[in-house]
Amino acid sequence: MKKYIFIVSIILTTSFFISCKGKEKVVDKNELQEINLGVMQSMDYVPFTVAQKQGIYDSLGLKVNFIKYLSSSDLEHEFKLGKLDGAITDLTRAIALQANGSKLKVIMKNDGILYLIAGKESGIKKLTDLRKMNVGVSENTITDFSTDIALKAANILTVNVNKPNISKITVRLEMLQNGQIDAAFFPDPYATIAIRDGHKSLESTKDLGINATATLFSENAIKDKNNEIMALILGYNLGINFIKSHPKNEWIETLSEDFDLARSVVKQIPLPDYHRAELPKIKDIKASIGWLKIKQLIPEDYNEKNLVDSTFVNQP
Repeated sequence: MKKYIFIVSIILTTSFFISCKGKEKVVDKNELQEINLGVMQSMDYVPFTVAQKQGIYDSLGLKVNFIKYLSSSDLEHEFKLGKLDGAITDLTRAIALQANGSKLKVIMKNDGILYLIAGKESGIKKLTDLRKMNVGVSENTITDFSTDIALKAANILTVNVNKPNISKITVRLEMLQNGQIDAAFFPDPYATIAIRDGHKSLESTKDLGINATATLFSENAIKDKNNEIMALILGYNLGINFIKSHPKNEWIETLSEDFDLARSVVKQIPLPDYHRAELPKIKDIKASIGWLKIKQLIPEDYNEKNLVDSTFVNQP
């Protein structure tokens, strides 16, 4: 696979320009520190990994270590211990972490989509069929939040649905496959795997108007690795440019290797409508805050004013 042509212009120099809030600064690529970014296996971080596989981050002089997790709780534990500079997570978790003492900032939103998948033997054909069913969630995360939004759309009270906490995504998929739960939200590639096996997609977070995944960094990383974070975002944007300007079959091997899946499966995964890095919308932040307050997971006086660091990308 040919490397992205952009690399040539970067390799020939020892520095590059980064535009931040309309102002340009020169960054010496030989002085950049490495970044440790925690990720859940989903389509949210695909532009990052495409940038890495295409050599874009190498050309920028930035080493990015993607540390993969199968549960949000494991990712958060490592973040709290300071083993990660940042993470791709969801707004509910970012808000809950900050409200409970973690020094962090959200720097951009992500574009991943989750799908509500009903088991093929569950008898569920539409949202209203979820009443009295077992809907697996990872408690207090986007899957839990999205399940409550879906139930509200179907006029079903949450008390009328059993929501077992199954934090590890692979276990949740296995339980759906075995009929131990009736439905659950999954990101891709897990949603596509389930659909290939005959299970049914009822709705997506996009259908429900949910935009709740985001990239956060610790305040220490923002202070000590400011240039690195800007280079990371530059690479993300260039990764999206590559995705949009090249047929999927030219970079499908990246997904196949990264997800450890056959090309035949990866070909069926729909791509989100990726956008260049931008901030999460206030309405999406407020929706997550309201839900967390109802569940009494954050203080009543918490507000969003200190959640987002807007210095890295422009407000849409």
